Amino acid sequence: MDREQQILSFIRRNPFVTQQELADAIGISRSAVAGYVAALTRKGSIRGRAYVLAEEGSVLCIGGANLDSKARGKQPLRLGASNPVAVAESCGGVARNIAANLAALSARVALLTAVGDDKAGSWLLERTASQGVDIGPSLVLSGEKTGSYTAILGEDGELFIAFADMDIYERITPGTLEEKWPHIAASKLVVADANLPAASLAWLARRCGDAGLPLFVDPISPEKAKKLPERLDGIAAVFPNLAEARQLAGRGDEEPTADGGVAEWAELARLILARGAGHVLITLGKHGAYCAGPDGELHLPALPVRVVDVTGAGDAFLAGVAYGVLRGEAFADACRSGLAAARIALETASSSSEQLNEERLAEAVRESRI
Repeated sequence: MDREQQILSFIRRNPFVTQQELADAIGISRSAVAGYVAALTRKGSIRGRAYVLAEEGSVLCIGGANLDSKARGKQPLRLGASNPVAVAESCGGVARNIAANLAALSARVALLTAVGDDKAGSWLLERTASQGVDIGPSLVLSGEKTGSYTAILGEDGELFIAFADMDIYERITPGTLEEKWPHIAASKLVVADANLPAASLAWLARRCGDAGLPLFVDPISPEKAKKLPERLDGIAAVFPNLAEARQLAGRGDEEPTADGGVAEWAELARLILARGAGHVLITLGKHGAYCAGPDGELHLPALPVRVVDVTGAGDAFLAGVAYGVLRGEAFADACRSGLAAARIALETASSSSEQLNEERLAEAVRESRI
């Protein structure tokens, strides 16, 4: 057993062991132990004092955690008029929702976000931790306001318009990510959303690419998709909806056809792949998803569903794909897991479905193959 493995073995037995105790046990100097510990930290095998060990198969989600308010119309919405609605508040944020969905699927998952030192921030972190997500890497920023997202839904549950107050995420800078690199490097998979600043997304793509660490990115919206770097090398998979895909493909300013169909989806996917992304998974609402990558292209139709609320479906889709990839599935099969997770989410009003679990997901996947 080499020195690094010896040190890891002792740390596993006692995460609070001192460097001097390690030196005495192994028979080397304390300064030599410090060098090995620094090397293990850079590799992501441990995360500092007390030595937090990297967990096999873990996921780190980086990005938004918001207070979500949803107002659903009780009749067709009218602009310039008062509309009767039913209002509900919940935890939200793309990265947070994906983390909660992965935790529901029994994945080991942590969240790196930024919240204010206010009631909303405390509630978001407490609620997220109660769902099985490690919130240790997250930031609580003094004097800042926790992000918020207000969605107006039609009576059919489709999004009519939304408002986002998310300036706090500008504080998740490349410098912040550099400080958190041991947490990032210790993960098997990193998921980021485009709430992050453009410089931070570029930094993540570069560092994860250099480290051979898979990075999934959710562009969130056509406007936020503009934050992604020109070259998408280092991003293992990007998950746009159709409007975001048009933006990423350089077609965002063009007047889209009502429904370009498979021909358009394939062209958009190829244009995005040409920017360097490893895989492109375009979510298409009632039309399912279009998956493209080195192994080919595939359109998968949506599963039959009774839609209650669409706002958490994309997050559930990405979580389902991540779950499949972590289990060793090819992207095409993982995409089926994503569509199954999205269906479960569509049938509930929660941004991260409390109905989602491994058993229900497996059942939905089986139904999709019948």
